[in-house]
Amino acid sequence: MTTQIAIGNLVCGDGTHIPLGPIAVTDSSTSQEVTTDPAFTVTAQSVGDFAAGRTIVQGIVSGKTHAAWCYLLRNGVVECIIPVASRTAGGTGSVGDLPLCNPVTLRPGDKILFYTEA
Repeated sequence: MTTQIAIGNLVCGDGTHIPLGPIAVTDSSTSQEVTTDPAFTVTAQSVGDFAAGRTIVQGIVSGKTHAAWCYLLRNGVVECIIPVASRTAGGTGSVGDLPLCNPVTLRPGDKILFYTEA
């Protein structure tokens, strides 16, 4: 079992960026929430509480190794899938923000959940 540091970025339709993490995520049998980066948002918050009413159109969340999936959860339902990447020692370059399959307007309570595998 390892602990990964998850970081990411979401881009809104108006050009606003929502920085995510860094947050420690452990390999487990459940997904764990990735909150906003307190270095930019003063306190770590769920994305829906931080940017309610904004529409996210691009994004990425990454972990050091074994990044499996990431999604936006709304009222217990997966609202959209967020692209993921692994930051490995041998990796080069940057993936950057990738477009979402369906842009989503954030609502209070929306959460970004991330899962890593051992």
